[in-house]
Amino acid sequence: MYISLVKEIQAPENREWINFAKGAAIILVVLYHSSLFLNDLGLAGSTPRLRLVLSYFPMPVFFFIAGLTARRMLTWSLSDLWRRRLLTLVYLYLLWSLIRVVFYLVVPHLRGTERSPTDLLNMVLLPVWPTSSYWFIWALALFTLLAWLLRKLPVGVQIGLAGALAILSTTPGVLDLDNVGWDRVAANFIFFILAVYFPRTVYRLAARVRVWHAAVLVVVYVGLAAVLVLLHLSRVPGLILLESAVAVAMGVALATLLVRVKWLNFMNTLGQYSFQIYLLHLFLVASALALLAPFAEAFWLQRAGNALPFLLAALVLVASLYLAKLLRRYSFLWVSPFRKRQTKIVSHRASLNGDLL
Repeated sequence: MYISLVKEIQAPENREWINFAKGAAIILVVLYHSSLFLNDLGLAGSTPRLRLVLSYFPMPVFFFIAGLTARRMLTWSLSDLWRRRLLTLVYLYLLWSLIRVVFYLVVPHLRGTERSPTDLLNMVLLPVWPTSSYWFIWALALFTLLAWLLRKLPVGVQIGLAGALAILSTTPGVLDLDNVGWDRVAANFIFFILAVYFPRTVYRLAARVRVWHAAVLVVVYVGLAAVLVLLHLSRVPGLILLESAVAVAMGVALATLLVRVKWLNFMNTLGQYSFQIYLLHLFLVASALALLAPFAEAFWLQRAGNALPFLLAALVLVASLYLAKLLRRYSFLWVSPFRKRQTKIVSHRASLNGDLL
């Protein structure tokens, strides 16, 4: 039974679009956080509304792409799953959460809308109650375990349960767990599990994308965004989930087309380093926030509010990329040192190439 699963994950002809899609997603993640942090100083201009529109795209895309290469794990034993996948994710989540705590012992935490990272209760609950941007790693570990535990259920049942959970969690006021990690897990597991079971279908459809497909998806995405944001119809059950699903399809379609444009090759580089950029960028955003805070009331800075999130995001992306390359030699930052020797080389190569994100 499981031998057939292994055969189904053979690489298709061209997967270059994957790094391009990850590059686009990480740009939007950095822009999202730049706007979010600057908004606490009143320096985000009118980008908070744009931030809402952008929020439907990056994480569903990241989880979908992560699922595309995850199907082989369904053939592993639980011990293999822990050794080859979960251990690294748990290690990285705890390590970078600790680094974040140490960072905020030095740099002031200016985000009054969330509990301080150095709060003792916050730190104790991190393994079960993620409160930082590193919830992504925590969620990926949970998705991996859930997919493995549910593997003997009919695929249709798994997708149905994940879809129902996503609809409930993305409909405001229905299933709000008041925690970024658990809320995002409920909303995004559907994208991971779909990709786990239908990678060949995704690759086959991606190879057939034409310009008009991408154009239609862009129009639908923008139209749904207008309905959700301008008409305030986010309470319609399933509408946010539909927008995220369109975002994934649009991301794949655009990536398969734009990856052929040579002057956009930098997107592939960003995609290859998306995991490292994800881990590093908030330290740079928070540092910039601390530097700007004393001048937050300055007239010239207020006037630049609409442009500031884009400028900060661009600077942070470049700085994060170079910092990631500089820190590449310190493998303990990207790979669990507790792995057995025979799997360590594979894991080292995978994480440094950004395969976790």
